Amino acid sequence: MPPQTIIEWPNREKSSSKLTRVLVVAALLVSTILIGIVTVKGWDLLQDAKSIQVVFMAVNVIFIVQVLRWSRGVLPMAAGLATFIGIFALVSIDGWYARDQRGFKEASLSADLGFVTILILLAQIVVIVVSIIGFSQNWQTEVEHEVGAGDDGVRSNPGNGQPLPA
Repeated sequence: MPPQTIIEWPNREKSSSKLTRVLVVAALLVSTILIGIVTVKGWDLLQDAKSIQVVFMAVNVIFIVQVLRWSRGVLPMAAGLATFIGIFALVSIDGWYARDQRGFKEASLSADLGFVTILILLAQIVVIVVSIIGFSQNWQTEVEHEVGAGDDGVRSNPGNGQPLPA
């Protein structure tokens, strides 16, 4: 019988990698929910940012799916998009609070959305930090083990080094 190759990802088995993956997914999910709240609650107040916010939410969902599949390649993109969203959030915070003057509609809702925008900014900072940590953990590192018949007809088990019956 020809030897079989088993591929293992040792860095994915570490508890720190698993925790980081959960934190990245949670941070992206919180970010998406907060952007959704601003989009839904401020639909009438938003001018041209509606489609951009929907795109941000869709891309975050794609990133969540990819991180759940242990794709390390989306982590720098998630950090980059979080930087972009964070800049938008930082710039727009003052705009939500400046709406309490005469001529603007629903000023009380604007203050609430201003607070949610601050939370979006904080969420983006968390996404950036945990994405960079996850990227540095090298989730993609593979180790190949050959499992096959030896000279004595006994197959070796790469997991614990004990021989398996042929």
